[in-house]
Amino acid sequence: MSKAKKPTVLVVDDTPDILHLVMELLKDSYNLKLVNDPIKALELLKTRPEIDLMLLDVMMPEINGYELCKTIKSDSFYEKIPVIFLTALEKTSDIMRGFESGAVDYVTKPFVPEVLKARVKTHIELKLTHDALRKELAEKEEMLFRQSRMTTLGEMFENVIHQWKQPLSIINVGCSALKMSYEFDELSMDDVITTVDMVVSETDYLSRTIDDFRDFAREDSEKETFDMRTTFEHALEILSFRLAKMGVEVSNNIESFRHRSCKNSVIQAFINILNNSIDILEKNSKSGWIKADSRVENNLFIVKICDNGGGIKMDDVDSVFDKYTTTKDKQENTGLGLYMTREILRKKLGADISAHNETEGACFELFFKIADEEQF
Repeated sequence: MSKAKKPTVLVVDDTPDILHLVMELLKDSYNLKLVNDPIKALELLKTRPEIDLMLLDVMMPEINGYELCKTIKSDSFYEKIPVIFLTALEKTSDIMRGFESGAVDYVTKPFVPEVLKARVKTHIELKLTHDALRKELAEKEEMLFRQSRMTTLGEMFENVIHQWKQPLSIINVGCSALKMSYEFDELSMDDVITTVDMVVSETDYLSRTIDDFRDFAREDSEKETFDMRTTFEHALEILSFRLAKMGVEVSNNIESFRHRSCKNSVIQAFINILNNSIDILEKNSKSGWIKADSRVENNLFIVKICDNGGGIKMDDVDSVFDKYTTTKDKQENTGLGLYMTREILRKKLGADISAHNETEGACFELFFKIADEEQF
């Protein structure tokens, strides 16, 4: 193993002989950070060095090992780092106190060198395996985000195509009529001006639909301030072709509210909820409606979206947000839409979501935190 790739072990012990012994035992396999004082250890950790395992003495002045471990574990940067106690205490109560403070193992003093080396090796290998699994999971979650986004872009593109048909038809008919008037020597300047104005108006509309598609296609890089009502309307516009095809009536009673967040991620969350409702209404083959409203409560702006699709057929309604859970035909549905909605809200927006049934169908409530500068 090259030096650059060696795992790093922090050793905190106020006994010089112990530090020296540990150094001799581990120096060939690990990068070592040796500290003889718990206060100095905390100061070192404030600089955010990468640590793979910590060996902590229990009996130290000012701060004992238990308290040091609790303090370290309270820091999210180090909460998953394994801690092994080096201790002369052998009572069951002392050992249990060590585990309760966050340690994963303990080695009693005087320790057998081979035992210490084996314990360190085992827990570092476990830690590195967990790191690799977390990284792989994060990459898969990011892939799911992108797949969800690409699905929405596909729906939006289908809607753009539908929206373009009428303007293009109007332009074609107008220009054809202008050409015929010219060929029959019946062309007037009023006809030219009227047709040109019509073409300019329709091409402006086409340009706006392209701008909308381009704006949604870009990745959220920074937060921006936007109105929640118009953002929901934007989500409805993206799904307008599907809503019209299904004959779904939508009531947007969301209050105008200026919110600062990642706009496209909010739109994505709205789209996922709306698509879920449309899927249920399509499955039930009934005249459907979707209603959205809002309220302010406990420093939260809450958007409530309900449908008349019959509700969620589960004992635990909130389990609908679990990965691969679906009440739809499993051959046609991955069960990721609502799961991804919750992930987007929690991880990208610092928001949350819940579900419940009402008389005619399911309701989803999205909870957005109100910042001090936002006004309802």
